[in-house]
Amino acid sequence: MPKASTSRPLPQRKTRSYAYSDRPPLSRRHTSSSSSLLDQDDHPAGSTAITPVNILACFRESPRPCVNQDLLDKLKPLREERFLLYGSAHPKAISYATAISVIIGTPWKIRTAEQARSLPKVGEKIVTKIEEYLRTGEIDDAIRAGNNSKALALKDMSAVHGVGHVMANSLYTKGLRSLQEMRDSKQWEKEFQWHDDIQQKMPRHEVESIHEFIKIQIEKVEPGATTLLCGGYRRGKELSNDVDILITYAENDGKERGVLATLVERLRVKGFIPHDGVLSLHTPATERTITSNRPASSFDSLDKALIIFRHPANGTTRKRDHWRRVDLVVARWPQWGAAVVGWTGECGGCTLERRISHHGRFFFFDHWAHHSHVGSTQFERDLRLQAKKKSVGISQCPFQVIGLTDPLLPLSLRNLKFDSGGIHSRLTGEVIRAATEEDVFKVLGVPYLRMS
Repeated sequence: MPKASTSRPLPQRKTRSYAYSDRPPLSRRHTSSSSSLLDQDDHPAGSTAITPVNILACFRESPRPCVNQDLLDKLKPLREERFLLYGSAHPKAISYATAISVIIGTPWKIRTAEQARSLPKVGEKIVTKIEEYLRTGEIDDAIRAGNNSKALALKDMSAVHGVGHVMANSLYTKGLRSLQEMRDSKQWEKEFQWHDDIQQKMPRHEVESIHEFIKIQIEKVEPGATTLLCGGYRRGKELSNDVDILITYAENDGKERGVLATLVERLRVKGFIPHDGVLSLHTPATERTITSNRPASSFDSLDKALIIFRHPANGTTRKRDHWRRVDLVVARWPQWGAAVVGWTGECGGCTLERRISHHGRFFFFDHWAHHSHVGSTQFERDLRLQAKKKSVGISQCPFQVIGLTDPLLPLSLRNLKFDSGGIHSRLTGEVIRAATEEDVFKVLGVPYLRMS
């Protein structure tokens, strides 16, 4: 991300925005090419000269397709089944998600059960599945999982926006088995009025068009905003399920307060949001209280709105208006870096990995397989674990610490907490200014890879 000017924005400065082509500083070209990782496929079955795999996803590179891609494809139905039956936060789902994340980050071909057993977070039950795959080329339980009638029904019903694991299972218990049965029940009319449109994935040009519409309205509400398209668009996906727009005011902390509610109301008055189209609106950051002896408390809270947006017809690529899901997220400038990290990779709980593109050989973020409505990404989960054990001396930290109104506060930051709302010390409440993604990774001691 280009560095913003250190001066305060002028009152009528135009809204700045970043799209995928701008390549904000998320990752850097790796010193070894992706092909060098794939060449490690040639380990003999009995070889002990294998590269150790880090237990934390935030320290692993994950090539796509990886050297164990066929194995991953066989394991995928088992993970999806557990997500659908138990929810992504259930230990049965987490165990498969973590093991799959480790296998993706394994730079050598798994050829024996012993090699699989040596990997962190790969338990004996999964090792047994891998051993079956190595022996037969198939996993019987995965074939069964792919044909599980209950899981298929839950997947069908959870396609309706707002229907997560718990609700889908509740509907199944009540006897519903399909989208059509949900329609016939007449209890989901609100959700189905936009369902067909929001199930259609958007090409990149449509995401960009919606971004432009929103930017114009932000400029009317409070000029000078910096906006960034996040989610799947920023990860380079050609098609997106929704649009995630992050908003801040560079070098102007506090100017963002109250912007989101005003913006949503303006969009509604202008007809861009239909009746009942504000699915959620939470503004904890705007509502926070800041006093001389109490720092801001919304460390893990951002102002967020989930809306249904009417994308007007243009007579060419859109013959009619389309309804689209849009997430609007407003972040303070000191926490912008953490917000970008969180919203680039997590949109509805996607599994986040460091990724190598075999074509461009660049590292960037992507998600793999099934979305979920509950829980956090593997990458963010491990970033939080890394933050918790991280100790940083303020005198050694190159970032401004905010919220230090008491000069007698300890001069160290220990037991840090990270989330999309920022980084702070669990012990002292001190907040580290991390206005870029590079700042976030540097504070947490995680290798930072810039996009090229």
